[in-house]
Amino acid sequence: MGFHEGDSMIGKKVDFVFVGSCTNGRIEDFRAFASIVKGKKKAEDVTVWLVPGSHIVETQIKEEGLLDIFNQAGFVLRQPGCSACLAMNDDKIPPGKYAVSTSNRNFEGRQGPGSRTMLASPLVAAAAAITGLVTDPRDLMEELV
Repeated sequence: MGFHEGDSMIGKKVDFVFVGSCTNGRIEDFRAFASIVKGKKKAEDVTVWLVPGSHIVETQIKEEGLLDIFNQAGFVLRQPGCSACLAMNDDKIPPGKYAVSTSNRNFEGRQGPGSRTMLASPLVAAAAAITGLVTDPRDLMEELV
């Protein structure tokens, strides 16, 4: 389904981005995501699910102003929970679609039957959400002082 041993993932089209799960829905993950997307806009053809790992993290996101950054970039913060990590609700990746996910596990069908998932850091997920492609996040970072 488009993945071959030795192929670079850089430049691969992305249909979905998932940031969340109990292991990668921490405040640190959302801070990292915000550091890339601040002042930018979400790629129009990418569906992005931002799902905090707990209500505590959801509150921190709001208190730290990260929600404003997400909203300005075109993202919507969802309720804490499993979401696309397990595809237990409507948050499933359709067959033949590609996702970048910060969840901690991947096996065939985990995020939806016939879907393809690339596990990545919140920084890579943010870069993909902005460009619509698997992108090295360093290409989008502001120059470090």
